[in-house]
Amino acid sequence: MNILLTGHKGFIGSALEYRLLRANHVVFGIDIKDSASDDLLHYTNWPKKIDLIIHLAGKSGVRESLKDPAGYWMNNIEASRRLFEAYADTRILYASSSSAYEPDLNPYAASKYCLEELAERYPNTLGMRFHTVYSDTPRPGMFFDKLLMGKLEYVTNHYRDFIHISDVVDAIKILIKSTHINGVVDIGTGNPIKIQDLAHDLPVRLNTPGEREWTCANTEIMSSLGFEPKYTVEKFLTNNELDNIIYLNNGETV
Repeated sequence: MNILLTGHKGFIGSALEYRLLRANHVVFGIDIKDSASDDLLHYTNWPKKIDLIIHLAGKSGVRESLKDPAGYWMNNIEASRRLFEAYADTRILYASSSSAYEPDLNPYAASKYCLEELAERYPNTLGMRFHTVYSDTPRPGMFFDKLLMGKLEYVTNHYRDFIHISDVVDAIKILIKSTHINGVVDIGTGNPIKIQDLAHDLPVRLNTPGEREWTCANTEIMSSLGFEPKYTVEKFLTNNELDNIIYLNNGETV
């Protein structure tokens, strides 16, 4: 299968690209890290004969969006619009976020909500509402990066639905085959974890504007497709070797 993967050098994209290539798919990667011209807002060299698009590119982060709402609109909505229009007849799986459940909280959440609304105009799209994705090589500066590096200064009283990156890739593999599913689907475990329980000794910060108090994935659709997460945060924190599964092929194909 010829797959166009945007954001192929990102946190989720790089892990997914590895698995797609191991399954003998042809992957055309687009990522702003390649060069400034590869920003989807200005990209014109679209590959032809694409069977599937997995659109992961975009700006993420709640607090960063409070400082640059226009940038989040341009990168998450307007750039996606260009992609949807360029491949109006092609199946597109795109990255959304659990933040879209409360779009009024911050510009990032609003951009993902508007992206979902935009995608409804294109009949062959599926939004993947990722919940809090983690691994032993997390995004720099994010919660799990600070936790694993011993640089976390405080915790909050929030609950988060954490899902391991290997499980996320497995979920995307299932959705690649599930061509009858459209709309949006949650990618999470359905089992929220209290942030305080991951670092008992740290002070609790209560004033965290723009952040959701509770996130929990609705797992009904993914469960019906046979998806079952393999990992929990507790297992991960007691055995860092779990993340090595992302680099194994195990004879599987996507």
